[in-house]
Amino acid sequence: MISAAAAAGLIEAIEAAGGDPDRVLRAVGLDRADVSDRQAFIPSVAFTLALDEAARVTGDDCFGLHFGEQYHPKDIGALVYVLLHSPTVATGFHNAARYLQVHNQGASVSFVRTEKQVYLEHRLHVVPHQRRRQHAELALTVGLATLRLIAGSDWCPREVRFEHAAPPRTTEHQRIFGAPVLFGYDGNVMVVEPEFCDRDVPSADRRLYPILEQYLERQLESPTDSRFVVSVRTAIENAMREGEPRLTDVARNVGASARTLQRRLADAGVDYKALVDDIRHRQALRYLRDRNHTLTDVAYLLGYSEMSAFSRAFRRWTGSTPSDYRGRLRGLP
Repeated sequence: MISAAAAAGLIEAIEAAGGDPDRVLRAVGLDRADVSDRQAFIPSVAFTLALDEAARVTGDDCFGLHFGEQYHPKDIGALVYVLLHSPTVATGFHNAARYLQVHNQGASVSFVRTEKQVYLEHRLHVVPHQRRRQHAELALTVGLATLRLIAGSDWCPREVRFEHAAPPRTTEHQRIFGAPVLFGYDGNVMVVEPEFCDRDVPSADRRLYPILEQYLERQLESPTDSRFVVSVRTAIENAMREGEPRLTDVARNVGASARTLQRRLADAGVDYKALVDDIRHRQALRYLRDRNHTLTDVAYLLGYSEMSAFSRAFRRWTGSTPSDYRGRLRGLP
């Protein structure tokens, strides 16, 4: 899973490029609500494929680069802030590698320093190689913007390397990175000078840094199961659009067996059927406030094959029928 904060501005970027955001999101099993809640998580695969689809639909072969240009790194949240408040650039690199999974469980970052140069690598996982390009180019563009918050807007790496093959035109790559851009390597890498790593971070707040570090440590150490539950909730919400959210399908979407999913939910004090019921209850109340949805639409969005099943469940949750509940909402803002 990846934080939906990674998609901040994605809808606007697709529209600006002449595409239909709803068409792009629908093609990968997402909708606007999924990418608008920055506290939520979405499948990393879906986000990567959405970028690939956006490039295809808009005809912008460099969509990932252009989206990355307008994306503000601070939208990522604590992960970027801990880098910006690390005492040195090298410490920030180590923190980025350690804490990335708090933001994105579908990628990893490594930091390798040699005598002559430093390699900062961002590697995507679980996504077919041929569909990673847009996400890889987005990631390194956002990485560049983050480092420029430290070093100044004119700073450039020594070299940039991508794992995908060279596209027909690379002028945008050269413009954005201001350095040689190479393709067909084993990984997506920015190469920087060793001296850069020894710099103090000018914006660092020595009082704020330990607070951020402790927060991210807690995210790593204690809430693993909580984040897993969030991932399962998101997978259930996505599965409901296709009908009944079956345990086996949800388990596959979070990268676990059905048995493992049930065990981990049980360890967190959560029952799968109760979780599905809770999600449907909450979503039903939200959908019924939207007068553009008919009652049949709401039943379908919640994964019910029949309106009668939705009505029975809603009466159990609220003591009211869906139509009576919506009627009471009339006249409210």
